[in-house]
Amino acid sequence: MNHLDKPFEIQKFQTTCEDGVILKGVLLIPKIPKAVVQFNCGTATKKEFYLQFLSFLAEKNYICCLWDYRGSGESAPTNLKDCDFTYSDYGLKDMPTIKKYLNQRFPNLPFLFFNHSTGGQQIGFMNNLENVNGAINFAVSTGYMPNMPLGYRLQSMYFFHLFTPLSILFVGYLNAKKFGYMEDLPKNVVNEWKSWCLKKDYFFDKKFYGKSVPKGCFKNFNFPIHTFYTVDDTISNEKNTKNYWQHIQSNKPITFTKLIPSDYGLKSIGHFGLFKKSMKNVLWESVLKKLDAFTV
Repeated sequence: MNHLDKPFEIQKFQTTCEDGVILKGVLLIPKIPKAVVQFNCGTATKKEFYLQFLSFLAEKNYICCLWDYRGSGESAPTNLKDCDFTYSDYGLKDMPTIKKYLNQRFPNLPFLFFNHSTGGQQIGFMNNLENVNGAINFAVSTGYMPNMPLGYRLQSMYFFHLFTPLSILFVGYLNAKKFGYMEDLPKNVVNEWKSWCLKKDYFFDKKFYGKSVPKGCFKNFNFPIHTFYTVDDTISNEKNTKNYWQHIQSNKPITFTKLIPSDYGLKSIGHFGLFKKSMKNVLWESVLKKLDAFTV
């Protein structure tokens, strides 16, 4: 296939938040688009990891927006040490900016969210959720560590209680990329993330909700939401998934698909598995059907 025959093109873009922070990403634009998908990534995940999955959606005529949160990836400043960004800035400032950009650029197309992990946790902080056709989530839950399997719980404790403070002490931010963990993160981002994970109800805990984070739109969404989760997810397991979604209300249906790896002939799916290329002929068509249902 030569470049003229490709079903979509990839364009780099950037847009500026109200506080002056520049966000960067890419758009996958099919020739005859039927809807726009704002893809909200998981925390500190290299955005290119999702590219194969979004290419599949673009081939099915969805414009897909893949971008980096402030302080991460291509949206990181040159000096993370002096960066004062917070974790909740993702939902309060970044996600609304991306939606505004997409609404202005593609005003006549249905608008959808596809969210992974924190990308789905924080959309209720957004102040511009009008005209949303629906949201598809994968692995959107609380991150309460005591509900995680022992082995992963120990890894999380090491990450948050030893690696993170030492990294901040020596370099002033979470210096994780060079160790192969994830993208680097500003210190306030990872510290707020840690504080939420220590509470069963995450940012809905009375210590945070309505105080350090606003109450937002979590109790009055106006669009349908479908969440996929898998029983072998160390983070978004069944307990943490239920913990999160008990706090969410919409005047449209909120539905779930529980994925059991053995039902699909798989040994595991996990927290990131849906987006792996190996899932194309296993799960992606099922996900596409849910997305298609929100565009009609």
